[in-house]
Formats: sequence, structure tokens, C-alpha cells
Amino acid sequence: MADAPARRSTRAALTEALPGLAVRHDVLVVDTDTGSIRPTPEMTYLNVGIAENTAMGVAAGAAHCGHRALVCTFAAFAVSRAFEFIKLDIAYPRRRVCVVGTHGGASGGWLGPTHHATEDLALMNALPHMRVVVPADAAQTVSLLDQCLQYDGPTYLRLGRKDSPLFPDLPEPVLGRPQQVRPGRELCLVATGPEMLAVAIDVAAALAEEGHDAQVLHAHTVDAESAAATARAVSGTCRWLVTLEEAWTSGGMGAQLAAALGPSGVRWLPVGVSGFLPPATHASLLEASGLTADSVLRQVLKFVTEPR
Repeated sequence: MADAPARRSTRAALTEALPGLAVRHDVLVVDTDTGSIRPTPEMTYLNVGIAENTAMGVAAGAAHCGHRALVCTFAAFAVSRAFEFIKLDIAYPRRRVCVVGTHGGASGGWLGPTHHATEDLALMNALPHMRVVVPADAAQTVSLLDQCLQYDGPTYLRLGRKDSPLFPDLPEPVLGRPQQVRPGRELCLVATGPEMLAVAIDVAAALAEEGHDAQVLHAHTVDAESAAATARAVSGTCRWLVTLEEAWTSGGMGAQLAAALGPSGVRWLPVGVSGFLPPATHASLLEASGLTADSVLRQVLKFVTEPR
């Protein structure tokens, strides 16, 4: 396998970039005592404490009055605890609110299932009008945050907790468009988020040694609207599709892409989190979920050799 890439936290990228972007775009920043926001005197900032429902309502009210707003909270609390408020106050009226969920996927680690957010992609994808965004790394986080703050509608930006891989060779991201990381014809690996993209790149290299030509795409926008663009980016000669996401696969990125591909004849292997996860390190949770490069490679090799 290839050497591990350099790492930096997507959450740290938010902390550093948000003050300047919030001032530039005149955004009300609503915090839930996350510790991820460092307010400056120039920012319009409100910390409502651990009150996620209130935070969504305040942001929606600001958007109703013509302002842009951003809510920062833990992903698990945003999509589960405050889902009704996101649904009715933000998504339904198409308010210009960016909901930032940190500690996405299993990155909450030892904090356990109360803080793991493996259901967020499915829940946010279920909402009409909602753009669901998972940056590949810290640099993409800044660019996609900027685009979310300018988007004329609701967005959900999923970030991790601690350091994650960096991908300096990726082109500038554009909301709603997948990125081709590696060309290929026979098999397509579609990943979302830092850890899964690193796995996909390693697996594609290992598959080449086994004689398989694997394309790698990164889907940083994973909602139904964006899935159509990702489906068009899949090689026309692709026989096998493998999707990798640090989330439950039901309703997630892979399910959106499979639906967009329709009856194309491409066989699909969804790789993601299965069930609830116990408190443990992020790395050990990924390993237990079969989301390491070695495990995914074994799954893919078995998949491509199985008879229909």
C-alpha cells in the first residue's frame, strides 16, 4: 500500500477560515458551545449553548429576514436531535442556512454512539432542497464552506473531528460535481470524505497490481441532485461499482448513486458502516467496520470474481 498522506483536521480548517468568510458574506454564525468557532469582533456571532433546536430556529429566522446563517454543532446532534427543525424551518422553505456538523461518521471515537453520526448522510439526503457536502480534506473544506455560504438554499457540511488525510493534487472542488482522482475503465471506486478517499486510492493501486483498471472518483456532494453528475462521471466501460462511505449505506452516497445509474447493468458493492458502533478509537472503528484498505481490497477482489 502507498505511504500515508499528510493529515490535517477539517474541523480545524473551519475554525481558521470561518471568521473571514462570515464577515465577507455577512453571515450570522450560530454556535452551540462546540469550541470549534473562534469569534472575532467583526463577526455576527451568537452562542446559544447546547440547544440545537433553538440554534436551527434562530438561523432559520435570520434567513427569513434576508440574512445568511450558519449553525455549527456536532453532526449527531444536528441530524438526530434537531432533524425536525432542519426539515420544517430550513429545508421546507429553502432557507439560506448552512448546517455544519462536526464529528461526522465514526470520528467521535471514544465518545461512543451518542456522538457517532453514521446516519447523517441518509437523513440529510432524504430532505428535498438540501445539498449534502463532505469535503475530501482541509483545503476542500475552506472552498466548499465558501460555496455553501453563497448557495441560494440549505446546505449540510459534514466535517470530521481530528486530523485526516490531505490530497494536494486534487483540483478545486465545485459544489455538485464529482472529482476524478484516477482514470480507469473496468471498475469504479467512488469515495466520500477523507478517510474513504485515502482507502480508495490505495485500493485502486493494489487492484492495478492484480490486473484491474480502477477509476477513482471523489463525491464531495452526495445528495440526489449531485448523484446524477457522479453517475455521468463513471466510466462508460465500468463493469463494477464500489462505493465507500463512513456512514450507514442505506440512503447514503452509494444508494443515491446506484439509483442515479438505474438499470445500467453495472454491479454495485456498497461498503460502509454496518450497525451501531461502540466507544473506541476512530482507527479501530474503521477497521472493525471493514473500512481499511486491506479489508476493502479483499471485498472488492471477492466481488469481481463472484458469478452473477
